[in-house]
This record gives sequence, C-alpha cells and structure tokens, in this order.
Amino acid sequence: MYGIADLDNCYVSCERVFRPDLKGVPCVVLSNNDGCIVARSNEAKAMGIKEGTPYFQLALEWCPVEDVWGIGRRYAAKLQTLGCKTALDFAWHHKDWVRQTFNNINIVRTWQELNGEDVVPNEELAKKKSICTSRSFNGMVPDLDTLRTHVSNYAARCAEKLRMQNTVASIVGVFLNTNYFREDLPQYWNFQEQRLITPTSSTITIVETAKQVLQNIYCQGYQYKKAGVIVMGIGPDSPIQQDLFDVNAEQIQKMKRLDEVVDRINRMHGTETIVLGSQQYTQKNGKGKAEVFANAIKHDYRSKNPTTRWSDIIELT
Repeated sequence: MYGIADLDNCYVSCERVFRPDLKGVPCVVLSNNDGCIVARSNEAKAMGIKEGTPYFQLALEWCPVEDVWGIGRRYAAKLQTLGCKTALDFAWHHKDWVRQTFNNINIVRTWQELNGEDVVPNEELAKKKSICTSRSFNGMVPDLDTLRTHVSNYAARCAEKLRMQNTVASIVGVFLNTNYFREDLPQYWNFQEQRLITPTSSTITIVETAKQVLQNIYCQGYQYKKAGVIVMGIGPDSPIQQDLFDVNAEQIQKMKRLDEVVDRINRMHGTETIVLGSQQYTQKNGKGKAEVFANAIKHDYRSKNPTTRWSDIIELT
C-alpha cells in the first residue's frame, strides 16, 4: 500500500507547527545561500509575492526610497520626481545613470550596496601600500655621515609603522635633494630603490638597506636640505614569501623577537629609549653620540608636554 501526502505550502506549514504565532501572518521560507523565496503562505501569495524572488529584492520593494540610509531628504525628493518611489526603483537604474544624474560618490556607493556590492574596504586592502618618512634638515647638510644618521632614523620609523599595521615591505627607496630655493647653490636630486630578497619589517634590515641606497645616490659637493625613506611592495606579515636561497627561518624569528622587545620597551619608557647606533646624532659640542632624533629637528618654539614628560610637569607652589 502506498500513501501520498500533499501539504499546502509545505515549508510554511511546517514552520507554523512550531510557530503558531505565524498563523494568519504573511510568511515566506528562503533557500540556503542565495536567499530566494521557495515557499509562500496564502497570505504572501495574495500580496503578489512570487516564488523564486530574492528576499533582498523584496525588501527593497517594500522600502521607501527616503528610508534608505545614505540617500538623505534632498536626494530622496529628487529621486521621487524621477519616478523612484522605492529602493528597488532606484536599484534597477543603471550605474551610469546614477553617476550622471547625481555626480555624488556617496549616492553611487549606496546604489552599489543596494545591488549587493560590498563597498566597505577590506581591512587588509585598506592598509597603506607605501610608507614614507622624510624631513627637511635644520640647516644644510653636506657630509655623508650626518645624512646617514638622518636616513637611519627615517628608515627605523618606516619599519615601526610596518609592524604597527602587521605588514612587511619588499622594496626600500631613498631620495635626497638640495634646497631648490637657493638658486645661488648647485642643485641635485636623486632617488633609488632596492628590492629585498625576503619581505621584512625588521628595523635592522630596513635601516641597513636604506644606508646602502643612500651611499649609492650621495654625491659630494652639494648642500643637502631634505632626505626621505619610502618602503613599498607592502603585504601582510603572514605568510611571507621567502626566497629559495635566503631561507633562514631561525634568523627571521630572532629579528622579529628583537623588534617586539624593542617596541615594547619604547612604548613603556618613551620613544628612542632603545635605538640603533646609526640613529644617534652627534652632540652639538661634537663629543660623542648621544642626541636622539626628537632633538635633531628644529623646534625653537615647541610647547611643553606637561602630561607626557616628567621634566615638563606643572609644579604648584
């Protein structure tokens, strides 16, 4: 004996067994993944809802255009005069029409979202694709040693910024130029970059590479006014594509742990608590290296820092 049971609006009816509060309420059941309507209650059918309709399209059809986030009152009024009463009416227009009619990037992005496009930047993609640190010098700099100290500090800051956003760089570039406002002096400008065998955020590696590039572009006989370091080819720090002939996992991990310790100490005790030897500036009296980067730039009228520096704390008498 065979028996055949046919249920009216099967999926909806089954749902109502466990949800009696849905009885008499327009109800639909959606498919997995694509979210299309696969079952409709009689009440939903009476509303004209068709089987196979994507749910998001149904939601747009029921949403007045003025209720769409990002439209605004002024644009809603204009859309209504153009025949767009609902979000679906607006979404059905062509992207070129939206651009030409409104010439507003926010409206275009709203249209994209209504059509299922993700316009929120991915966190990884939003990270900087290149990082530059540069300064104009306090006066003219003719010698390579002083330039090397400046460039070492710029490179160290680039490395710190890479680690802050959990990235590594595969290219280190250095530029150097004279003061183009001084027409009485000979002028020079140069830029050169060097590709790293293995992408890194190591301060030691990036500083050493920047110093090598500086050596290549430095030309004696000029009064230099500005230099800078740019790191490029930036990508996530895990996983790192290593070179077949430069694989030294143990050394890479050691450098990484060293940078982590230095970063932690500098955060706790102040920037430049620990720096590379090449980052230290010669004191003004020319004896020894002790000056740090923060004191090497010109700041004659710098305000005090009473909330972050013990020497500047306010004293009450």
